[in-house]
Amino acid sequence: MELYSTQDGFLGEIAKGFTFAHQARVAAGFGARLEAEGIRRVVVAHDTRFLAKEMAEEAAGILGGMGLETFLLKGPSPLPLFGFALKELEAAGFYLTASRKPARFQGVKLRLGPGKPLSPEGMALPQEAPQKRGSFQVLDRKKAYLEHLAQNAGQGAQGKKGVVYLDTLGGAGGGVLPGVFKLLGLEAELRELHPLPHPLFYGVDPDPKPENLPTLLVLMKAVEPPAVGFALDGDADRLSVVLPGGEVMPPDRVLKALEEALKGKEVQGDGQGRYLFPWYLPEPDPFLAALLLMGKLL
Repeated sequence: MELYSTQDGFLGEIAKGFTFAHQARVAAGFGARLEAEGIRRVVVAHDTRFLAKEMAEEAAGILGGMGLETFLLKGPSPLPLFGFALKELEAAGFYLTASRKPARFQGVKLRLGPGKPLSPEGMALPQEAPQKRGSFQVLDRKKAYLEHLAQNAGQGAQGKKGVVYLDTLGGAGGGVLPGVFKLLGLEAELRELHPLPHPLFYGVDPDPKPENLPTLLVLMKAVEPPAVGFALDGDADRLSVVLPGGEVMPPDRVLKALEEALKGKEVQGDGQGRYLFPWYLPEPDPFLAALLLMGKLL
């Protein structure tokens, strides 16, 4: 089986290593681990990659067939929404994504609970994919997540004017920031780039490095301040920040700006664009980071 272990799941090339049959074995092995832990509830979610929805439905059916109370998040879901659902339901999680890898890859991130990644070393996979399928419930928690995000965004972005570009690269983060802008009544003009789900990520890798952001960089080089540009990776847990003139802010400067915006509240950065707010969610959230940064950069 050409699946590769990651820190919190598996990764493989679609149709070569990451197939329906191999994913079914992973889901069954994960379900068995949940049973051994006495965990009875699990949330399944997916990104925008090729056949991600169908694979998520298959995984949910397998987990439901094992007698677990299984929920499938509606539509492509960014990682923060997935983390929110796990926290809200006190559930384990099975999230289909290859994050910032090229479009030919797919993977899965495993959670024993909110903020509790599971290493593949702690799982035994069955030799054959199980045949039994059970029921699952489709779950829509986007509105609840947006409300939670708005409640924790503070007042820094209120009253700020200017242009905010957001390049979601066709990944799972499309449509989130417009929703929270509306809830908060923000005055800045939001311009989303590549917001619709796209399994090929509009021809680039879903990694918000400069080489994958040609449109955003051209726009930010031409824009007049006040303005700021943001970009997300495929599962929307990483954030890149671009200033007028096209300068990409290094992660350490982004972290420092977040610390200043939070005035004592904790934020953790991994140096690769992920920013975790432990008092808010057990997963990194680039949308909260963007809203906080607007207060400092506009």
